[in-house]
Amino acid sequence: MRRLHRATGLFPLGAYLAFHAWEHGPVRVGRDALFARLAHTESAPLEIALVLVPLVVHAALGLRLAREPCADSGYPSPAFRRLQVASGIVAGLFLAHHLVGVWLPRVTEPSARGAAYDAMLDHVARAPGVAIYAVGLGAVCTHLGQGVGLALVRRLPRAPRLARALGVALGVLLWLTFLDALAAYATYAPLL
Repeated sequence: MRRLHRATGLFPLGAYLAFHAWEHGPVRVGRDALFARLAHTESAPLEIALVLVPLVVHAALGLRLAREPCADSGYPSPAFRRLQVASGIVAGLFLAHHLVGVWLPRVTEPSARGAAYDAMLDHVARAPGVAIYAVGLGAVCTHLGQGVGLALVRRLPRAPRLARALGVALGVLLWLTFLDALAAYATYAPLL
């Protein structure tokens, strides 16, 4: 169970987060640039098969594994485990909010890209919406960064600090990338 949980978290979900950040990068320039990129990258059936299904599996396994005793968790410390559990729960709630509010309209509306773009603008039109996205994206990136760090610790057992630092750096870089796109959605101007 633990291996499947790690595998679904790192790939395809981790890879998709990096792809999603790249995919929405053109929003910094404007709607037309974003739509041009999305015209070549969107595929609801692939997203369901390669992202939504692994996300559900990862979340279900994560909830199951969170109920196991701490000694059997595989994490380097109880605090690390608590951070992973808490960030996973917040990330799951945020992703449900994002999927229902932005992704679902894209799949169900005839003018899919326009519906998703408008839904995203509605989500971040006010300060509470921006805060939800900033915190939710922080939880997603923290969860991924810590997960990557843990996976790297297993690959680099002699350099655990370096492995964790690389995971944290990935999480922070991804979070800043998403915050930049979020600023472009919320204010029509990139943050960075």
